Amino acid sequence: MTSKHAGRRTARFRALRAEFRDKCKANNVPCWLCGKPIDYTLAYQHPECFNLDHAIPLSQRPELADDYNNFRPAHRVCNERRGTNEPHIDLGVPSEAW
Repeated sequence: MTSKHAGRRTARFRALRAEFRDKCKANNVPCWLCGKPIDYTLAYQHPECFNLDHAIPLSQRPELADDYNNFRPAHRVCNERRGTNEPHIDLGVPSEAW
C-alpha cells in the first residue's frame, strides 16, 4: 500500500516545489483557482498562503507528482476546497446582460 502523498515526499519533488514557488513569487503569480493575489510571505498554516496544486489531481495520475507542467499556484484554502474535483474557474461578471 502506498501513501496518497508518496510522490510529494521525495527530495526531487521538494526541490521542484521550492523552485516553482520562487518563480511564482518573483512574478507575483495569483491563485489559479480564484485569481486573487497570493501573499508569498505567509506561513504554511495560513489559509491564504502559497500551496502547490496539481492541475491533474494525483489521485487520477500519481505519476505526475513531480511533473513541473502539472504545477499550479494556489491558496491553501482554494486547493483544499478543490480537493480532487475539477477546478471551478470564475469567469467574472459578464460585460452585458444576455
